[in-house]
Amino acid sequence: MTTSPLPTADPRLPDAVARVAATVAAVVTRRHAASGIVWSPGLVVTSAAMLWRAPRVQIVLPGGEAVTGTLRGTDAGTDLALLQFSASGAAPGRGAGDADEPAASPARVGDFVFAVGREPEGGVHASFGHVGAVGGAWRSWRGGSFDTLIRLDGGLYPGLAGGAVSGIDGPLLGLASPAFSRHHGVVVPAGTIARVVASLLAHGRVPRSHVGIAVQPVRATLEGAAVEGLLVSSVAEGGPAARGGLLVGDVIVEAGGHPARDAEGLRAAIAAAAPGSTLALVVSRAGQRVTLSLEVAEQPAGRCH
Repeated sequence: MTTSPLPTADPRLPDAVARVAATVAAVVTRRHAASGIVWSPGLVVTSAAMLWRAPRVQIVLPGGEAVTGTLRGTDAGTDLALLQFSASGAAPGRGAGDADEPAASPARVGDFVFAVGREPEGGVHASFGHVGAVGGAWRSWRGGSFDTLIRLDGGLYPGLAGGAVSGIDGPLLGLASPAFSRHHGVVVPAGTIARVVASLLAHGRVPRSHVGIAVQPVRATLEGAAVEGLLVSSVAEGGPAARGGLLVGDVIVEAGGHPARDAEGLRAAIAAAAPGSTLALVVSRAGQRVTLSLEVAEQPAGRCH
């Protein structure tokens, strides 16, 4: 995060950094040194992009103890990875996910925030800046669902990926991720972390739905009327869409009872249908209305829709 001084020096800042650092660990692989958040006793959440498929990593805990972390699961969609460890020393009895503090108020553009990381040698480092953009719930290009958009006003210094982001007075905002923008760090919100951690503990992954198609926006005709929809440009052989009768050249105009005017709307409709459930589609086929019912499947790695 781009270093940016406070308009007026705040004497509370060192104590605020120390408070956040009490739940920040170092995460060291053969390729990278990153940071992580001790989410609850025995669990550290970090940036999945920094692990590079390493099944085991070294974790340096806030108290200085070095332990071996075992990968419990990753979610590339939200750039989160969950590590489990056993500590023989004075590991923290609580983690950031166990905090009694109330939920953070919505971040605002211009809010002063800081990111805290830990060096492999155990030292704390931090950078200071501002919130550069905020928004509502959003979905990453990797398919991850985020409770809110919180974008920082600059990139992340080496070692801060996976670190904790907070304000002086507030509880944890979330985890610093470099995975979604070349120029700006993105904060994975604490609420998103809690949801993903629960899924990784239960399944080792975050199940997501897909139907096995590629689409592009198009204007078409449906029973003589002009409509906006999504032209099906490919259908995966043997996938849910193929089994449900969807054909290349069909134009999807409704998905799950809602208009399908763009790919984001279709993704939202598919995401709302749990694997194993059915998704109703209305398509224009040669200008005629056709209704299909697809049985949604769990998304394989690398697939989008």
